[in-house]
Amino acid sequence: GTGKSTLVNQIKQPLADKNGLFIEGKFDSSACPDKVLASALDSFFTKINASNAGENAHMSMRWRINDAVGSGVSCLFDVIPSLRKFMNDSTEVDRTEGRNIGGNLMGQRLKYMFCKLIGAISCRSTPLVLVLDDLQWADKMTLGVIRMLMIDPDIHYFLFLGCYRENEVNESH
Repeated sequence: GTGKSTLVNQIKQPLADKNGLFIEGKFDSSACPDKVLASALDSFFTKINASNAGENAHMSMRWRINDAVGSGVSCLFDVIPSLRKFMNDSTEVDRTEGRNIGGNLMGQRLKYMFCKLIGAISCRSTPLVLVLDDLQWADKMTLGVIRMLMIDPDIHYFLFLGCYRENEVNESH
């Protein structure tokens, strides 16, 4: 192809050398696009949970997530199951929370929570790179999250890399 994978792989080692973090997702024409970002975050937290870094190694990130997302973190547990384990949360998720919220408002809340979560992961000591491939198949919610991440003045030490096939993008993107 065009060398996207080579570019991404060239970033990983220098990022790791600086304690940087890497989240990667790929859209697929046959997959449910609104699940790609959640799946990428779930894989990220699964790797962190499996690492031998020790309990205290990620305490700072837990605090940042708690400060940024607060009690709203529970709405992310359904879409990012490994986040619950990372946060050491054993409480039952209130499945009625948000049930009376309309679809658009719930989508807005989820976009907001994704942005706050990603912003809380990245910091000076652990910069974050988020790579999403094949954005031509991305859904409106994910594109909205990307837009919010790019304009949020409170998100620092964060790099977004988006890849798409120019010949497969329609005018709505």
